[in-house]
Amino acid sequence: MTGLLGFILIFLHVFFPSHSQTIIKTLPGFAGQLPFKLETGYIGVGEREDLQLFYYFVESQRNPKDDPLIIRLSGGPGCSDFPGFFYGTEPLAFDYTKSSDDLHNLEYQPFGWTQAANMLYFDAPPAGFSYAKTPETYKNSDTLTAKYIHEFLRKWLNSHSKFKHNPVYVATVSYAGIIGPILVQDIFNGIDRLTFVHLVSEGNEAGTEPPINIKKQRRIEIGLMVNS
Repeated sequence: MTGLLGFILIFLHVFFPSHSQTIIKTLPGFAGQLPFKLETGYIGVGEREDLQLFYYFVESQRNPKDDPLIIRLSGGPGCSDFPGFFYGTEPLAFDYTKSSDDLHNLEYQPFGWTQAANMLYFDAPPAGFSYAKTPETYKNSDTLTAKYIHEFLRKWLNSHSKFKHNPVYVATVSYAGIIGPILVQDIFNGIDRLTFVHLVSEGNEAGTEPPINIKKQRRIEIGLMVNS
């Protein structure tokens, strides 16, 4: 299987399962096994899990047990993070000088963020490989996106319990700079989707499990990174 289509199919794993996860050991265009642990999969969110969010996860190549977990949000609004994986914080990049129409050559990036952080990328709802099962689920807003990502994170941490205590950061690009602060606030103590009033029944401060370890100081919340 060669070319970009084959590459995408391996990432997508060809089917659309709910709550799936697959370890990807090789990719078309890269010689040998990948020098890092790459996992892809789906997690369903929403009342009936009608929205299936596709994610890419790369373990830190330094110390995954203690290194930060960085949640990377792309712009759009509504955008695949496929480009972010290769052009933003890339553990891999395309080498166009060695690529052809039949095969896209990949090269390892020794200075990518995965050298010091666990990186969780995903396609913002519903875009890229993420998909909705019903027409109603395609309706979206900034606050709904934050809600879906918040739910995704707690479900993902439940299935990846060894990362529950890692410090968590939200890194945003472009339009996601609007989503990021809403998400962080939602993680801390929840917000009403229409009025933005704080809720006491949701989020870390209400004891929602599992807790998301976004660091908070008295005057500065340091779990958010924004890039234009």
